[in-house]
Amino acid sequence: MRKTAGELLIELDMATRRACDLSFSDAEPLTLRIRLLYMLSGGPKKPAELMDGLCMVKSNLALLTAKMARAGEITKTRGSTDGRSVVFSITERGMDVLKRTVVALEDKFKGILTDEKEYDEGVNKFGQMLDLLSFLG
Repeated sequence: MRKTAGELLIELDMATRRACDLSFSDAEPLTLRIRLLYMLSGGPKKPAELMDGLCMVKSNLALLTAKMARAGEITKTRGSTDGRSVVFSITERGMDVLKRTVVALEDKFKGILTDEKEYDEGVNKFGQMLDLLSFLG
């Protein structure tokens, strides 16, 4: 029996949460670490922005960012006017990790599509789905 769009949306949401179980040859699975790197690729972010975007509590974010800073993937900078404020930024090493994951995902996506037109249509539909999911979530 064919599934409805609503059922497929629920399955898509569930699949994105399970994506941490995927393995890529030269890339990271879609862990919180990769999601955080992706968020930071758009520019420096305050902890509150990261907590909101990743649905994390402060203590878990602190553990994750400390580990990533030690690995050289992100930096933590204190505010110049207010020493209490903090922003996180992605490093070149973090960008390399993120790029490998994006390339692996792109290869998998292109592997299921037959030509450039179908690829462009797929990317367009993904954009529309993201708009819909942002409305639902």
